[in-house]
Amino acid sequence: MPDTGPNAARGAGRRRRRGPERLIRRNFLYTTAEGMSTNVAFGMVNPFLPVYAIALGANSLLVALVTALPAAANVFAYLLGADITERRPENKLATAVTWGLAHRLLYLPMGFIPFLPYFRPEALVLLVSLAAVPFAVSVTAWTAMVGDMFPENRRGEIFGLRNMYVGLTGVMGTMAAGYFLDLVAFPFNYMYLFLVACGFALVGMYFMNRMAEIRVRRRPVERRSLGQRLRALFEDRDLGRKFRYFSLSCFMLWLGFGFTAAMWAIYHVQVLHLSNSIIGLFTVVNGLATVVSSVSWGRIAIRKGERLVLLTSMSGLAAMPALYMLSRSLVFLFGAQVFSGVMMGGLNLAVFNLLLNYAKPEERANAAAVFNMLMNAATFIAPFMGNAWYSAYGIVSTFYAGFGVRLVGLVFLWKIMDRELPGVRALAAMIRERHPLAGRRRWT
Repeated sequence: MPDTGPNAARGAGRRRRRGPERLIRRNFLYTTAEGMSTNVAFGMVNPFLPVYAIALGANSLLVALVTALPAAANVFAYLLGADITERRPENKLATAVTWGLAHRLLYLPMGFIPFLPYFRPEALVLLVSLAAVPFAVSVTAWTAMVGDMFPENRRGEIFGLRNMYVGLTGVMGTMAAGYFLDLVAFPFNYMYLFLVACGFALVGMYFMNRMAEIRVRRRPVERRSLGQRLRALFEDRDLGRKFRYFSLSCFMLWLGFGFTAAMWAIYHVQVLHLSNSIIGLFTVVNGLATVVSSVSWGRIAIRKGERLVLLTSMSGLAAMPALYMLSRSLVFLFGAQVFSGVMMGGLNLAVFNLLLNYAKPEERANAAAVFNMLMNAATFIAPFMGNAWYSAYGIVSTFYAGFGVRLVGLVFLWKIMDRELPGVRALAAMIRERHPLAGRRRWT
């Protein structure tokens, strides 16, 4: 005779609780395995694309376009990704996998570019720019999908741990690729590199396809203009203000990143005369610091919240260009790289989780698209601004200007911190003393 007493009820309750927990664990394992495999491929390829372009005979303009044109394409590609994802809201996994496969398979023709008779660097720029489109669509669908997979109160812990493993494999991929490219002669080194990277990327797509999508019933959204998409996020009654200032703060930080992007290499090579091995070690140390700190940032996010993590990490990264000018000692510079890597670990975690938190579930694909559109616009525009400043005022001034640009992002970020800026009350009191008519104005 079946047990229908209190013990049976408690057992049924435990099974119901274990069901969602088992699903969360499964998705964590597969999304981490996917990220590790994919990031090996990205770590092998992305850092060496400008070097590959130079080996193919690219001039300085084409080398710049390897980064700038994909960013320009992404400004529009993420909107396409949101449109596709919203039209198939219950099949985000299929969208992410299909477009992700298209992106990964483009690694194959990239490896055979050296065997073209003409227009080799131009072909690389074209393929890298084309690859940006399916990548943007896949990322948009993936972001909206994982927002449904993991509860808000667990995301800090889950993605902090995932980012550690994923970041570690990316650093390992970069180190292995650098050694391999020096070991094998051109052009076969790059041909084999892209073939191996494609293999790792396809393994990552297999793991992605094994994830269990949480099918939430939502009505397909009709195609919307850019203005309608922005209004849906920025003017939302509950989350609009937070998303608006969060996006603006990150836009200014990314603008500051791009403003000084080319300056690091110029400073290291032309001013400090550092060797390639030292510059490579900077990248490795920075990446390892990001990886190691990810779990700690996840724990801090659980206790203190993602906003504090974002404020802390953004403050550290805003100060980085000015901090780097304080000393030319190698010990100091390695310490600065560790500091930057730790701050980047917090930024990556906080930005991803707040992007999900500051949009309603049905608007997550739109939020991912709009946010990435803004960041890619900053990535495209800022290097030209930084280069113009460098040509007029020199490298040290450019670093301090980049510090100023990044600092503006903190002002926007403070608008969602539920507290006023330090010193504002004292400044308001001083203004009221000198200008009594301003006495009723609120300075927050």
